[in-house]
Amino acid sequence: MTNMTAGKRKKTLASLVFSLSLVFVSACSGNNGGNGGGSATSASPSASNSASPSSSAETVQAADPFEKYEPPIEITTVRSTSARFKFLEGESLDNNAWSRAYENELGIKVKNVWTIDEAQYQNKMNVTIASGDLPDLMFVSPAQFQQLLESEQIEDLTAAYDRYASPFLRKIMEQDANGLMKKAATIDGKMMGITGFGSIEQGTSVIWLRSDWLKEANLPEPTTFTDVLNIAETFAKAHPGAYGIGLNKDLFGGLATIEGIANAFHAYPKTWVKDASGQLVYGSVQPEMKQALAALQDMYKRGLIDKEFGVKDGNKIAEDIMNNKIGLLYANFWHPLWPLQEAMNMNAAGGMSWKPYPVLSADDQAASPSTNIPVTGYYVVRKGYEHPEAAIKLANLQLKNAWSDEAQAEIYNTDKDQTPFYLYPTISMEPPSKNLEAGLAVTEAYMAKDPSKLNEEQKGYYDNVVAYLDNGDIKSFGNALIFGPGGSETEVLKKYVEGNRMKIGEFYGAPVPTQQMKQATLDKLELETFTKIVVGESSIDEFDSFVEKWHKLGGEQITSEINEWKAAH
Repeated sequence: MTNMTAGKRKKTLASLVFSLSLVFVSACSGNNGGNGGGSATSASPSASNSASPSSSAETVQAADPFEKYEPPIEITTVRSTSARFKFLEGESLDNNAWSRAYENELGIKVKNVWTIDEAQYQNKMNVTIASGDLPDLMFVSPAQFQQLLESEQIEDLTAAYDRYASPFLRKIMEQDANGLMKKAATIDGKMMGITGFGSIEQGTSVIWLRSDWLKEANLPEPTTFTDVLNIAETFAKAHPGAYGIGLNKDLFGGLATIEGIANAFHAYPKTWVKDASGQLVYGSVQPEMKQALAALQDMYKRGLIDKEFGVKDGNKIAEDIMNNKIGLLYANFWHPLWPLQEAMNMNAAGGMSWKPYPVLSADDQAASPSTNIPVTGYYVVRKGYEHPEAAIKLANLQLKNAWSDEAQAEIYNTDKDQTPFYLYPTISMEPPSKNLEAGLAVTEAYMAKDPSKLNEEQKGYYDNVVAYLDNGDIKSFGNALIFGPGGSETEVLKKYVEGNRMKIGEFYGAPVPTQQMKQATLDKLELETFTKIVVGESSIDEFDSFVEKWHKLGGEQITSEINEWKAAH
């Protein structure tokens, strides 16, 4: 790589990190909690490791973050699994590279008391909490976290964190994403867990479009929402048995959902946003959502949406994609890995190809893709467990082995056969924007034909890009369409961040009291009402009745409680 190219990369990455920091600060302006931090995730894990300890930890005698227990200790936990879990021959969740690293490097023997499919994990966790027979370490939902706090069943981790947290862990908890990871787990000045935190920008919607069908129809690339509708209509007419836009029966959260369509009308469902007065309001009950639902109803009438969408979950949508029944859908950045990769495996020989686009507006005001601050849950320690610092050490080691300059991707991330070692850790964390940074670094390396500056994980993505773009290896399509030129990270998410376009939800706390009691009822009302409107079973004016019911059934009180939370944060 020439010095000029290297300098350009550093400047571009620095600009991206600065943009991310502005986004996070903007999203959380008005928060008065400590640990505000400055920048977002650094350009590489090695830079993350250079972070200095926080001032709060300087009053505590720091210990070795990787101090090994002699003799070894045991920590019990519980785990969710899924069909994505694959193991090397003779290995399992109880015996793999991660479990061996915990024992060999830390002297910690991890015992999985039970495992269950991820779809049933929350129910099983509720039963476990109700029984009072808790494992030493567990991952819980925000609602379960609140329940355990109120019943005083979990340990205060403040002293353990201050004494044992590695510089890398401190940086992620206290600096990245404006320090929200630590803020979210700190209650009355005490750190009560380790926050499970995703990437803010990766929760946004991306338009995935069959570029081969677009070329076949001789249509220009979409630049407006009207273009999206015209393309969808053309696809539906040109391909018998196909429909233009995929839609999931659950409407929200993942593959073939409506958030990106709502964003075209400046509506932000399932998101708490500021109104003109600065108060937090629920996006699903704002007037703009009525416009979005009217558009969806019209799309359904025109045959752009499958008449049977109301019974199709993500797996059924995936089947339709693989069977050439969907030409366009709103999904997330990572969906090239599934189901688009499987669809390509089946159909690439027939010409199938896909391309990502940002969400587009229905008027002359740019669309803002909505997303929420992604607190997915909390790793917590059972009250009375003798070694609460073990949780901190597990987090330290996972970050070191997976994301630092010492990381060994072939052992701890994925091998050449795509064995998902990254699913195995007992505590799993990552720098919040490492995928976006990887996409930028990999794309620049590919354009320069010089991967020498990439870390091991990025080099793996680079190899996928080369394999697909240069050698036609269809099995490498997924990562290539995420991290390579024209991929979702560089073509879409980077633009969202640099253009400061995202509409980020302002509420990231544990469920407020009325949410705990009423949220399930309100969610059911919302899904049923919206579905009936889309299929024409209810008129669009039913939205007004829905808003009134939502407020009466608990929404008004939830709004009040969330604004009380906001005032305290």
